[in-house]
Order: sequence, then C-alpha cells, then structure tokens
Amino acid sequence: MIAGTLQEWDPAAGELVEWRLRDGETVTAGAPTHPLGPSFLQRDHLVAATAKRATGAPHRAVVMMVTDIDEPLDRDAMRAAITDFVRAHDEVRSFFEVTTDAIVRRVAAADGIEFDTVATGPSGDHTALIDRLHTRIDSEAVHDRLPGIAFGAIDAGDSFGFYVASDHSHTDGTASIGALGELFERYRAHRSGAAANILPAGSHLDYIADEYARAARVSPDDPRVETWRSILADHGRTVPRSKLDLGLTGPDTLDAIAIDRPLASAETTAACERRARAHGGSLLGLLFAALARAEYEITGDPAYFTSTVLSTRDPEFPGTQGWLCNFAPVAFRADSGEDFDDLVLIASEAVRRTRDLKAVPVHAVLGLLAAQGDFVPDDGSPQMVSYLDFRRLADETSPEIADGRVIPGVGRTRNANLWINRNSDGLRLLSHLPDTVAARASVTELHDRVGAVLAEHASRADLVPTTVGDR
Repeated sequence: MIAGTLQEWDPAAGELVEWRLRDGETVTAGAPTHPLGPSFLQRDHLVAATAKRATGAPHRAVVMMVTDIDEPLDRDAMRAAITDFVRAHDEVRSFFEVTTDAIVRRVAAADGIEFDTVATGPSGDHTALIDRLHTRIDSEAVHDRLPGIAFGAIDAGDSFGFYVASDHSHTDGTASIGALGELFERYRAHRSGAAANILPAGSHLDYIADEYARAARVSPDDPRVETWRSILADHGRTVPRSKLDLGLTGPDTLDAIAIDRPLASAETTAACERRARAHGGSLLGLLFAALARAEYEITGDPAYFTSTVLSTRDPEFPGTQGWLCNFAPVAFRADSGEDFDDLVLIASEAVRRTRDLKAVPVHAVLGLLAAQGDFVPDDGSPQMVSYLDFRRLADETSPEIADGRVIPGVGRTRNANLWINRNSDGLRLLSHLPDTVAARASVTELHDRVGAVLAEHASRADLVPTTVGDR
C-alpha cells in the first residue's frame, strides 16, 4: 500500500458500478437527532466545509481508498458487505446539520440500512472516470448526506477497481485503511459463506463523549499544558507554519498540488532504524531530525517547529471507524548536539514529549492558553507532519491492501503538509503544497535533502551491533 493522488489511479476500463443507500431520503428523514455533537476536529471540519461550500468551491476534504483486484467482481457480495459495514459503525451512520447557531448530529438506525447495486454505464477514459469520481465526492461524500461515503467499482469483467471516498468528518487515514480491509473481509465472507474475521470495534460516539470529559478536566497547572505553553512561547505564541519559500504573497490559501516520491528503500530504512535505536533514539525521531536538518540547510533557521498527528485509537478496539486522533507540537533546535546521532536522540526525546500530550485534547489546551494570552489564534491550519507504518495497520499480503492506495484530499493550502508512510518497500514522502513554482522547488529540495540525510545515516549503520534490528 502507498499514499498518492487520485490522478495516479488508473484502473482498467469497464462498467461503472455504484452502491447507493436504498430509500435514502426516507432513511435520512427518519434518522433521529443525537444528543452528542461533533468531536473537536469534526467541528473544525464542518465549519470550514460549510464556509467553502458557500463559495461554490469543489469539496475535496475527503479521504479515499482505491485498489485493483485481479478477479471478477461479485456485485451482490459487495452490496451485502457494504450494508454490513455501514450498519456496524455508528459514525458511518451519522450525518450533520450545520446552521449558524448549531451543529446537530443525526444517526440512522442500523436496521434501516440497506444498499442497492446500480450500474451507471461505461467508465470511459481516465479523464471521464476522474470527473465521475469528483462528481460523487461533491454530491455524496459530504457531511450532511447519509452515509457521507461513496462506494463504487469499475467492473472490467475479469478484474475490477474499487474505491471508497469518505467525507473527512467520518474518518482518518488509519480508519480508512481499516475500512478497506473490513469491507473485503466481509466481501470474501459473503462469497464463501464463511464467518468474517472482523477486528473488534468500539463506538466513535463513546470516544467523543470521553474526549469531552477529558477536555473538561484540563487545568492551567496541568504539566502537559505547561509543555504546550513553553513550546508556544519559543515560537511566537502561534501555530507552526511552513518556513519554506512557497511563493505566497498574501494570507490567502492557494490551490494545492501533490508531490509523492520514494524517500528510502526498505534496506536503507531498516539500517536507519538500527542505527537510531542503537543510540537510544527511534525511527520517528530520526525522521524528524532529518526534516529539521534539511529545513535548516534550506532556510538557515535552526528552530524546528511543526505539528504532528497522534493516534488516540483504543488498542482494544482497532476496528473502530471515526476520526480518532489528536494534534501536538514537535519542537527542537536543528543545530543541537555534537553530531547527527545526537540530533536524532534530541528529536526522539522531543517526540516522546509530544506523545505525552496525546490524551489532552488540543482544542482544550489552546482555548485555555488563548484565554491566558499564551496563544494567539488565527484562522489558518498549522504545518503538519504525519507518519504511518502501513505494515502495522493492515495485512500487506491481502490483495486489496497490496495494491491499495490511501488518498488524502487535495484542496487549498498555505502550508506544505507532509505524510511520511512506511511499507514493505521502505519510506515514501507525500506533500500537499501551493501550486507555485517556488513551492515546487522548495519542497523538491526538501525531499532531496531528507533522502540524502537518511542515505548517509544508513551508510553508517554497520558501525553499530547487528543485533539491534528493525523492530
């Protein structure tokens, strides 16, 4: 599995097949309101999506999964699998009504969910297919429609391409990968008549209720709040921004493009991890050290400051569908230490401090610090770095995962957000950046420099004991 862009997916042409909620208007109208509103991250998304819709701009705040399967499509088995999947997860059965005064969650009953299979004609050329997918995203993968997810396939007879496009309010990268795996596990079970082996899943609504409770307990003397306060004080009391030259001339966002490139082979990655661990660090610390070193070389600013994504998923319920993560700062100086091994250790310790912040909702912390004058909020999103090890999230030997792609939506930005992903082939780096010449040049240089740092670090891995392995 890799991350990528929708334009890169080019399945074999065939018949467009779509799975749509049966009696959707009736089921939607009958869905009762729920006393629990959106999570903090959901609220941010819903407000932004509503404002963007008012401008007439296309909806791109989605997470997609696509894959290619080298066998005939059993349309009815997939219909049954999708029905079971939506019934099983309360977040997937949710939708939101957004007004200027309130955001109301409504949740459809599981027993009212049934999908139908609809063939809509030939897929056409690649451009026609992408246009059709964007049409479905704009009209179906949205927060105020049930289920807010577009399920579809391109049936080529002896093979098929499959896609799931979800409004971001209902999912994150980990949940989307899990959804693809669960759908195909259910699909194969319906085809064979065997029981599906489904990962334990909890209620996303229960998770949100707990998040509210944790936020209410945040206090000014919490040491985790002090960590935030100290980091913000060192960086202008505001969220991190990209320090690269992105060719921006004002405060507005620009249409984004994606750059996705290999970063390190499996052998180089394993060697990097071996050396990092031998010196008391971690692979993630090494990656942040490499990013910080590369940014310092490009900008001359040694003060590294970004935000990262922390999974808040309960390990007892890995199959839960929802947006289960938090954001926290990573900050250290790229000119620290005697050598790069020292910097890796420093970055690794910064990552460990960041992980200590996982359970405290970022919105509660920043709200408290803003009230105290220790944080200056604005309407922009922070610079972000995400890391996922796909090998730990899904079975890479299953066909849908082996040929799968996770696709973050590409909208507008004024940052250069980074997704570093590991699979059996090594590391890849995906970036969304403003569509400017300067941004392309800056981000390409960053990619090149990070790759070079990792290659050089791996070249010295033979200087550590070989018993320290990739684990």
